[in-house]
Amino acid sequence: KVALKVLHDEMAANPSVVERFFQEAKAAADIGHDNIIDVIDFGRLQIDGKEVVYLMMEALTGESLAHRLHTKGVSIGETLQIVSTCCSALAASHAAGIVHRDIKPENIHLCVRGSNHNFVKVLDFGIAKLTHLAGSSSRTRVGAMLGTPAYMSPEQCEGKGQVDHRADIYALGIVMYELLTGRVPFLGEGYGEVLVQHLTRAPEPPSKLNPAVPPEIE
Repeated sequence: KVALKVLHDEMAANPSVVERFFQEAKAAADIGHDNIIDVIDFGRLQIDGKEVVYLMMEALTGESLAHRLHTKGVSIGETLQIVSTCCSALAASHAAGIVHRDIKPENIHLCVRGSNHNFVKVLDFGIAKLTHLAGSSSRTRVGAMLGTPAYMSPEQCEGKGQVDHRADIYALGIVMYELLTGRVPFLGEGYGEVLVQHLTRAPEPPSKLNPAVPPEIE
């Protein structure tokens, strides 16, 4: 069994969209880490005279971290296990010159591997920036915000072109905050309100929202 991503026809006709789609495949495949989704194949196929752009990945069982968070929740111990595994995956990604840029619970998948019900797979390198490629800055123009507002670093919120591995560390910190407290640090009714808070406010201490959070984790 495999999982397939296929671009819609109108998207497949856009070379820049196809490039970013293949970028996701190359980014994940090049890292070669157990906790990053395995990409098996990608490319173009002619089906009934029509070109189909596809990405083939391993099929995963289990659930997203977002689903787990909103159903059962996670303990402090599970939070440390999940986040530390994500750190390992991201360290390998950064060592390969690849910044994910969209770390969030929806892109962290929890699989069952033997007795481990929290085996992590990091997904969706679709907006990853390949910092090791010459001319990669042209892929993300200054003023273009890529990411999910609740998890975006201040430099992403400002639309700066030079975003590095620290954006992923910031996003993972927000994920950890959410796992420990049940909510992200900055809430708002619209994108703009959330972005301004990333730029101007410090988050409330996690222990204020969850007294069970010990000082060393805070």
